[in-house]
Amino acid sequence: MLSSRVDGVARNLGYSVGTFADATAALAAVDQDDCRLAFVDLQLPGLDIAAFVQSVRQIKAAEVTIIACGPHVHEQRLRQAQEAGCDRVVTRGQFDRDAQAILQT
Repeated sequence: MLSSRVDGVARNLGYSVGTFADATAALAAVDQDDCRLAFVDLQLPGLDIAAFVQSVRQIKAAEVTIIACGPHVHEQRLRQAQEAGCDRVVTRGQFDRDAQAILQT
């Protein structure tokens, strides 16, 4: 459900979107020249957010903004995303309210 919300808002802003079910596929997409944003669902099974962020930074340094999103009740995952160096960490509620502004920044 989150991916369809991201996809809809991003397309309305004129962005092209790719959705990936695992970190390996997402990292391959990040390596493309036109990738500027990685939006991470913290509920992705098996996600190691610290390793993902480190890999993105190695591929693109600071060229890619990383936004992590998860339910407000998953405080530990949200905190891990912040500690891993995501540029922005938001709850699903925050994203639902401010999706366009979040993706535009």
